[in-house]
Amino acid sequence: MRERVLLWPCLVCAASLLVELPAHWPVAWAGVPASAVQGTLWRGQAARLGDVGPLRWRFQPGQLRAQLWLGYQGQDWHAEVSGWPWHWRGRIEALASAATVTPGYRLAGQWQGQLDLTGRWRRCVDAQGRLQTQALALVAPWSLDLGQGWLQMRCAPDWQLQGALDLEGEHRLDLDASLMARHARLAFAVQPQAALTPLLRGAQWLGPEAAHGERQLRW
Repeated sequence: MRERVLLWPCLVCAASLLVELPAHWPVAWAGVPASAVQGTLWRGQAARLGDVGPLRWRFQPGQLRAQLWLGYQGQDWHAEVSGWPWHWRGRIEALASAATVTPGYRLAGQWQGQLDLTGRWRRCVDAQGRLQTQALALVAPWSLDLGQGWLQMRCAPDWQLQGALDLEGEHRLDLDASLMARHARLAFAVQPQAALTPLLRGAQWLGPEAAHGERQLRW
């Protein structure tokens, strides 16, 4: 009986601490570079978190809903998940251009579109939509045109991220990544005069006379 009496205050204290857990505690514990972190783990904002920012988040466990707004590479993005872990729905949406944190590299190019996902627990059941850009470019630390690009998800066999970059008369890159298995295949075809050609050869991704190649990536 005495143990039960002592247990209730401990449970109340633990629940209160979890509900009001300051957001900067887990950020500091993870060692991620951050600034102006405010609010709680469930609802807050930050001027910067790693290479993204500003960002704000809102988790509603009672409604099985989580939302995240973040700025990355000069553009705002919105992500939302509801119904997890059972019959859940997720969405990633490209929003308008915005002032964001500037990391060591800088991409320019307005993304458009959205990805809509449905699933059960860790399983992806259906994926619709596409994110695309008409003119993507690297502008820092040097300038490099990347061309038109797109990204989409495919559930079969399991969490497949596919994408491409195409600059007419210069290069074509195709990405096929298995997110759960943590590996990807990057295939590329370049013209001899393409700005990307010496970079691929310098990285030893492409032979001296080759115009096609591929790379297996793991993380």
